[in-house]
Amino acid sequence: MGPRDARCVRVAIFTDNDFDKVNGVTTTLRATLQHTPPGLRVRVYTASHLAMADPQYLSLPAPGMPIPLYPEMRVYLPPVAALRRAVVADGADVIHLTTPGPVGLAAMRIARQLSLPLVGSFHTDLAAYARLLSGWDGLGTLTGAFLRWPYGRCASVLAPSEATRQLLMRTPADGDRIDIWRRGVDAERFRPSRRRADLRAAWGASDTRPVLLYVGRVSREKGLHLLPDVSRRLSLERVDHRVVVVGQGPMLAELRERLPDAVFTGTLHGDDLAAAYASSDLFFFPSRTDTAGNVVLEAQASGLPVLVSSAGGPRENLNDGRSGHIVAEDTAAAWAGRIAPLLVHTAYRQAMSTEARAYAESRTWERALAPLFHTYRRLAAAKPAGVTGPPALGIAAGPVSA
Repeated sequence: MGPRDARCVRVAIFTDNDFDKVNGVTTTLRATLQHTPPGLRVRVYTASHLAMADPQYLSLPAPGMPIPLYPEMRVYLPPVAALRRAVVADGADVIHLTTPGPVGLAAMRIARQLSLPLVGSFHTDLAAYARLLSGWDGLGTLTGAFLRWPYGRCASVLAPSEATRQLLMRTPADGDRIDIWRRGVDAERFRPSRRRADLRAAWGASDTRPVLLYVGRVSREKGLHLLPDVSRRLSLERVDHRVVVVGQGPMLAELRERLPDAVFTGTLHGDDLAAAYASSDLFFFPSRTDTAGNVVLEAQASGLPVLVSSAGGPRENLNDGRSGHIVAEDTAAAWAGRIAPLLVHTAYRQAMSTEARAYAESRTWERALAPLFHTYRRLAAAKPAGVTGPPALGIAAGPVSA
């Protein structure tokens, strides 16, 4: 973390999402490091197959294991003693738990051992994922019960949306410790000027064949079972379009089979991802389990009208009716009914594109991160939490609801 300054608050962020992974958590953590203000020193602690150490990021090598229901993804069993030594050497004042996996549990243990205040941020509705992917309600209930363990020992919990905050609250007392920490977007990286005519030509897109884009994990919990039926309905209504899917995941083979004319790019990063957004025309995000949906903000920053479901956090990240639409019914007919007018009427789409960009420009990371940095300072200034921690939070086991 650098030389010790008594006026600085030093924060150790623990995550199971090492920076080789591409998801909302790593996007948010990278932004946190980039925009850390004076008076704070922040370092991310994780475990992975690679060792890496710099002032803002420490990754310790550790054995990995596949995640149940996500066998292509891995978590790592962290060397807790080595992590604790690093926290002590860095002189951390606050520990931030971002995931309830092995590294997150190590954060909970180290915070208790060192009597450091623990803040938790809730990023993923794992209980809803477990229920949906397993088809067993009982697994969702068990997962929710498990989540109450680490997050219930946090002095403060930060939720990315009001929908998620309501999911976490079960008693009035919970509201005193659960605050909202919304997400931001890099409107310089993601912007309409990244649009590329050559990329659109490679996709087979044109002014008369606009692009319907999805970006994210290609998995059932994202609501992607709807996409083939939506595309089919649009075709039956003679609404020409090109579906482009950016990402990887266990549903990829199924979607390739059911959408033979779609473009599948795999995972994209940096300027390539920004170009994919800007070279599209409309963004489709049917997930009902996401707690925030960083991609919804990135799409709007790129000038895309967005369509999101009426459940979960993404519906809080647009100006409904101006920069996009919230689709109330979870049916292909409802989604196609909202998508078709935007694909057919260019002027309508362009007006909403302008609004989308303007909305995204108001969602800067500097503004979004202010509640997080305030929480760090507040907890560092308060009396350190006791060994036993505060009463457990009541985290619901069901999916995020409307």
